[in-house]
Formats: sequence, C-alpha cells, structure tokens
Amino acid sequence: MAISFNNIPTSLRTPGAYIEIDNSRALKGLIQNPHKVLILGQKTATGGTANFDTLMAITRDNLADGYFGVGSVLARMCNKFKENNQNTELYAMAIGSTQSGLHAEAKMDFSGAIHFDAVSQDHVYYFMINGVELAVPITSNQSGASIVTTVISLVNANSNLLPCTAAVNGTSAGRVDFSAKCSGLLGNNISIIENYYGTVIPSCFSWKLSDTTPGFLGGSGVGGAKSFFDSFTGGLHDPELNDAWAVIDGEQFHYIIQPYTKTDNMALIEDELDDRFLPLEDLQGHCFTAVRDSLAGITSTGNAHNSPHVTIVGTQNAPNTAEEWAAAWGAVAAWNLNIDPARPLHFLKLQGIKPPLLADRFLRNERDVLLYDGIATWFVDPGGNVVIERSVTSYQSNALGLIDPSYLDIQTLATLGEIRFQYKARMTNRFIVPRFKLADDTFPAQPGSKVARPKDVFAETVALFTLLRDKGLIENLDEFIENLVVERDITDRNRVNTLLPPDLINQFRILAGNIQFIL
Repeated sequence: MAISFNNIPTSLRTPGAYIEIDNSRALKGLIQNPHKVLILGQKTATGGTANFDTLMAITRDNLADGYFGVGSVLARMCNKFKENNQNTELYAMAIGSTQSGLHAEAKMDFSGAIHFDAVSQDHVYYFMINGVELAVPITSNQSGASIVTTVISLVNANSNLLPCTAAVNGTSAGRVDFSAKCSGLLGNNISIIENYYGTVIPSCFSWKLSDTTPGFLGGSGVGGAKSFFDSFTGGLHDPELNDAWAVIDGEQFHYIIQPYTKTDNMALIEDELDDRFLPLEDLQGHCFTAVRDSLAGITSTGNAHNSPHVTIVGTQNAPNTAEEWAAAWGAVAAWNLNIDPARPLHFLKLQGIKPPLLADRFLRNERDVLLYDGIATWFVDPGGNVVIERSVTSYQSNALGLIDPSYLDIQTLATLGEIRFQYKARMTNRFIVPRFKLADDTFPAQPGSKVARPKDVFAETVALFTLLRDKGLIENLDEFIENLVVERDITDRNRVNTLLPPDLINQFRILAGNIQFIL
C-alpha cells in the first residue's frame, strides 16, 4: 500500500467511510513569526505589587507603574516601550531581590533669600529632571523655604515620570534633597538640566549681600546667573542579571532590553545570548542597552565588548536616562524588525526621547568613529526628533582580533533568525512531525506514502527559499540552488544533512556621487 495512514488501521473490517486529516502539506507560504520582548530592571523598594524574578505581561500603558512602582527603572522602561510600540508582546521582570545598593542623591539649594532688580518683580526658574520640565515661579524676596515647597510639589505632581523623590533637607528649610527611587549606578545618570529650551537664568537672581554664594552654585558673587543644583552622585551596586535566566529557561524572547552596562552584567547577558543562539537551544535573542557618558567613555564601553547579540546606544548629557533610551530604541527595533528583519532602521523616530542640547550632540565624524567602536548612533532631525542613524551590534572583530564586519548590522542576525525559523517550521511540519520514513533518492516513493528522500528535501528547500527571495530576504536564488547540498548522512542513515548558502539581501545605506561639471 503506497498511502500511509496515521489513524486508520489496515486491519479494519467494520464497514464505513473513515477520513483522517493530514496537515503535513498545509504550509505553502511563509508563516507568521510574532516576536516577544523582555525588559529587565528594578522596582522600587516599597512600591509595586509584582514579585521579584516573576514574568509580568505588560499589555497596556502604565500597567507597569502598579507592578513595579511609579518612577522605578522598570516602570519607566515599560512605559517608554509602550509609547513607541503598542503591539509587540511585552513582558517585564523585576530583578535584584537580594541586592543591597546605595541610592544616588542630588540637591538644590535656595537657602539664600532672592531679590530682583527694578525691571521685573516676577520670574520663573525652569529646570528639567529626566526630560520633564518643571517651572518654579519666584517672586521678589521670596524665601528659600517657600521655593523648596514649590519644587517638592512639582516633583510629587510628576512622580510617575520622575526617577527620584524630593524632600526638605533635615537641617536647612531652603534646600531640596533628591534621592533616586532605585538604588545602583543608574541613579548617577539622572539628569538635571536648567533652561533646556533656551530661557536664560535671570541675571537679577542674586543672593542678598549678607549671604555668601555656596561653592557648588558656580557663581562668582551676587548679581550673576547661577546654577542651583548639585548633580546626582553616590549610587552604587547594580543588581545582577543571573537570576533571570532560570525564570525564562526554555522560553524565547526575541529582544531583551536591560539597562546595566558594567562589565559583569554585560558578560552575563552576552554569554546567555551566545548559548541561546546555538542550534540545540535555538532561542535566538538580541539585547538592547544604552550608556550615558562622555564620547571617550562611550568609546571605551564599545571597545570593551564584541557581541553580535548586543546593541549599545551611546548618549551624552541627554535629558532622558539611558534606560529610557534603550527601551525606546528596542521598542522601535522590535516592531520594525518583526515586520521585515532585513530593512534598515535608519531615520525611525524615538518617541518621548528628548535630544541633548546642541553642544552635547555628536558630530558626524564622531558618530562614524562610534560605529567602528560597536556603538549604535542617532541624530536629531530638523523637527527636533531623535532618530536612529545606524543600529549596529557591538561585534567588531573575530577570535584573532582581526576586523570582521560580518555581524556589524543588526539586520544580519535578524534575517538569519527569520530564515532559520521559517526553514525549521517548514521542514518539521513537512517531514518530522508527520513521522516520515527516509530512503535514498533511487527509492520509488509513491504519492501519499510517508517516505522522504534527499531530493524531496531539496525540492522543499528550493520552494521555501523562493518565497524568502520573493519577500526580499535573500537574493541570487539561482546561485543558492546551484550551491545547495542535501545529502543523507553516511554514518546515521536516519539523518539528512543540508548546506544552505543564502545570499542575504543588503540595506541601501549610502549613495555616493561624483558630479563632473563642464563650464
């Protein structure tokens, strides 16, 4: 009998019509491959209902606030992700249950009474924390304690957006003490920026002549413009990523967004993603993270890493924290790479990310250097939006330290991941799951029989890669077919080996022209 049945025995004698359903030939086109994202970070010490090391589905805006505490590292990352990507399936996990860290702190000092000149009797002091502008109205001879009350009220009104709390200093009613909501090094990068939109601090702000200007204000006496704050410092001890792997063991997350860029945590996630990329695990994922530092510091970070599975975004004195940059960048990449893994990401906008001031934006030649140092780059468009320029990985050289651009762009592994998924899905549904037998090419397999030959696998492979060509993931199909090898293993007669040589499609990134003019 040529036709193979799964559920209708050949020994059946009871009269009737018995029809079974076989889906082994159902797949004709490519199948959907919905991606999932995991964000790792910290919750606040006292807020949030989620347990540590527990996956939480983030299905709507601001849901993370209740899980992880308003203004926490993890809540802000989730909210920024949702601002940029409402559709990709998102999970988040709070880590650091056993980590005891120190919280970064900053201060604002208005302890000297302020008076104005005769030109105007009211002014507004504008400052920004983490990209949120706060406007403090100040009137003539207003006390420092009164100004502090206003500042604390403004901070409390924006508690879901701000990564810090504000309180009156215990010894000086004219001073505000800020404390990061989450412990660790990330708190040191919380930004305070005065007059982001260009309003000059009124020169009429001055300390009474009987007061002395505190050294941290940077003023040289009364009557001049001053800075009223100290930057965030003192945050120590980030949590470790290790505990997350046991929770997600065996589950694929196509993108993992995490904010910790010190060497130990970066090594942990690089090793984890290396293992997940291996064929016996086949849980390929890509990490997005960001670092806020000087140009030299960002370059140093990039050169310290060499992973095709990690994208590091570099920012300098940006209003938003680095973790929010990572979340926004990962959200935009996750959505667009799932639609088309081979299409470039350049010029896509990051929603809710304010650009650094002009002096703190990298020049084109500086960004070109960063791209050679494994750092993804961005620029600011004419509308003032931060847009992706090139989302490279941190991979720069091979095992011998020689320059190797094979995994330079994120599209390479994203495309290969999609090809691997489609090939695995097609072949397992066509041959493995239906329990085919295996024979040489010379075997006279009959239609309907569950017998596969290398040439059948070859034909199915060509059919699939034709679809991949039509989708724009590979090119030069004839060359692929010419070099495709499908053969029966010489030692294990139950195994077929394939050599797949796809020519991945490339990205149109640069147009160079030479105008040779004639007068």
